Amino acid sequence: MDRIFRLDLITEILESQFISNQDDLQQALSNKGVNITQATLSRDLKTLRAARITSSDGGSRYVIQDTPQNNQAVTELPDHLDGVKSIEFSGQLGVVRTLPGFANAVAYYIDQADIQEFMGTIAGDDTILLIGRAGYTENQLAGIFVSNFSGIANRIK
Repeated sequence: MDRIFRLDLITEILESQFISNQDDLQQALSNKGVNITQATLSRDLKTLRAARITSSDGGSRYVIQDTPQNNQAVTELPDHLDGVKSIEFSGQLGVVRTLPGFANAVAYYIDQADIQEFMGTIAGDDTILLIGRAGYTENQLAGIFVSNFSGIANRIK
């Protein structure tokens, strides 16, 4: 099986179906005659920069990052950023603690907000590093962050 064909097929499936986990994606691929291992599927999702986002109904689904269609889909993550436990700033850096497995989706949502005062994010499983631009104090960055995401002011330390 040609890898490029498989990646194109995964992209097509993720853009046309609500896929909430790798088992569902593996089944959708199998229905199209493509049988791959979970390890290969994980590598393919990483190659495609697929991320799980949280939808407004509390469920989750895979999207391919940085496509116009899915930049719109990321708005399904609730404004109050479900899964965020705490946010703390020190200088130009912020640390966002999330529930396990939420950091990538929350970081993606933050990046898509395109807040000019922040250069970007680095996400792990349950922690996000926010990198603020020089010239802003931690209080200014915290205020800017809160003004862009309603419902999280009580999570700032």
